[in-house]
Amino acid sequence: MVKFKLSKKLIYIIAILITLPLFLVISLSSLVHLYEKRSAILFKLGYEGGHHNEKRFLINPLKQSDRQIPPLDIKDLKINSDSDLVGQWSAPIDWNVTAIHSILLPDETVMTFGTYGIDKKESDKDIRSNKKITITDGRELERDSGSHQWKGHSVNSGIDFDIWDPKKGVGDNSHILFKQPVVMDAFCSVVRVLDNNRVFILGGMGTQDTNLPDTQTQTMIYDVLNKKFSLSNKLNFKRWYGSVVITGDEKMFIFGGRDIENVKKFSTIPEMIDLKNIDQGWQVLEQADSNDLFGIKDADEWNYPRSFLSSDGNIVGISYNKIWVMDVNNNYRVSKTEEIPLVKSGISKVLEHSDPNFDDHKKDHLKLLTIGSAVGSTSSVVMIEKDKVLVFGGKQKGEEYSPSNKVFSIDFSDSFKPQIKELKSMNFARSNGNATIMPDGNIFLNGGTSYTDLEFSVITPEIYNPNTQTTKEMSNSYFRRNYHATSLLLPDGRILTAGGDVWNAEIFYPPYLFTKNINGKTVLAKRPQIVNLDKVIKRGEKVKIEVNGEISKVSLISTGSTTHAQGSESKFRNINFTKVSNDKIEIKLDNNSNNLQNGTYLLFVLNSKGTPSEGKIVFVN
Repeated sequence: MVKFKLSKKLIYIIAILITLPLFLVISLSSLVHLYEKRSAILFKLGYEGGHHNEKRFLINPLKQSDRQIPPLDIKDLKINSDSDLVGQWSAPIDWNVTAIHSILLPDETVMTFGTYGIDKKESDKDIRSNKKITITDGRELERDSGSHQWKGHSVNSGIDFDIWDPKKGVGDNSHILFKQPVVMDAFCSVVRVLDNNRVFILGGMGTQDTNLPDTQTQTMIYDVLNKKFSLSNKLNFKRWYGSVVITGDEKMFIFGGRDIENVKKFSTIPEMIDLKNIDQGWQVLEQADSNDLFGIKDADEWNYPRSFLSSDGNIVGISYNKIWVMDVNNNYRVSKTEEIPLVKSGISKVLEHSDPNFDDHKKDHLKLLTIGSAVGSTSSVVMIEKDKVLVFGGKQKGEEYSPSNKVFSIDFSDSFKPQIKELKSMNFARSNGNATIMPDGNIFLNGGTSYTDLEFSVITPEIYNPNTQTTKEMSNSYFRRNYHATSLLLPDGRILTAGGDVWNAEIFYPPYLFTKNINGKTVLAKRPQIVNLDKVIKRGEKVKIEVNGEISKVSLISTGSTTHAQGSESKFRNINFTKVSNDKIEIKLDNNSNNLQNGTYLLFVLNSKGTPSEGKIVFVN
């Protein structure tokens, strides 16, 4: 009898050890693949892998020697056998700041900022290694150890700016760190490249964790050619977490934001400045005041409203789930036009399991949640065709809702009557993920979390095809990239991912860079080339482009400026072209400056296999 009891107890123990991890894995998988059906079991409570206990966030801890530093020339890349299917990642590498903001500049360099920069670091360690760092406020931290090292946002400050030149590789000599070039804290600002030389940085941080004056109404301009920062016209309202749109007649509008020092003060009134005459300053648009769309009526509508210029000249946007339009022909009045449907009847319960066969009646807890709609300030939004916007993920308000894997399409062809359609979902729920437009028009979905910011991070990226509504999982990154992470398409077709809560970055090499040779070995794909083109493209005029190789597609993508899971008006267009000769093609942009505003864009040519050339930054006007 005793023997039987022992055997039964042993069977229980073995069964629990085998099934509990499997059950949790299935539960997490259900979040993605089965959660479309209302509610499901989500996460075991008391998870210890996040904020408090994690020292390193390396998910795939290869030997240091096996993690590749990005080579100066892609031809020197050590290629994985399946890179043509799932791409491959570089090692995490040193970065001077935590890249909470990432901007591709007109000279093909990259600006990043968001924390105090690295003043000193261990010099005897490989660039791939975690190392002790001293940041410019004097604190000593570890590069890769994350936010358990500080309290709240205390390391976050947009006063130090890093400029990285990808053409110089990834060593220290490829970076320039500007230590507080002006008296302005641009943390949580919004950034927009204006032309071939000027970068506009607007709003930002108060005095919460610094001795700087409150600069939430401040703006500044970075001169790319002279590498100089200078202060510009102040805003009328504090714009921590604001959004901007540039219209076809070169006026910039800023929406949303709030006062970080006063939690009840929201900037519900938009402002406008004429970029042709910046010295005139900002004009307050009282008639566009809206607490419903830019305040805190139902959620955090003030938080980086997703905003775009539609081809009819009106500005359209999404605040939480509310879709709106600013009528430029009616004194800039703003009105709500539609809503992204919310999920209803959410579930939030905790199930407790106690096994009486254990003497201590060990208990496990599971939390039941319902997957929410693709809404809110942690969604990612891009424009992939004329007037067509895609919304990925986010989180619906309410503790009963988990982050979303849903995808919505919104057609703004009629800016007053947008058409909403739910598309096939992503494979992973992503809150604070990044959506990056690729040269072929597909969307690289990277990072984010399927629960809280520091737990159940999504380290598996996807490439989503908007035309087929299909998605493919890529190889895993090394680090989580959640809140405060950024993702940026580089001119050579690679994708820079950085930020979160670490002073490192990774580079992703997408599958389109690779192919299989005749022997079945994965090699670099032969890429078409842009040999020569005019860097200034004028609308309505024929533009000849010298090329090398077979060309089947030409695409134009706005140069990236990303922060907080969103790009500043990320846009993609397929451009019609005519083959003039074997080595020349011709393009012509339409005369509608509302379709593609004046600004900098990446131009790519692609072959019939979808392999892109290296992109060229052009200025459209």
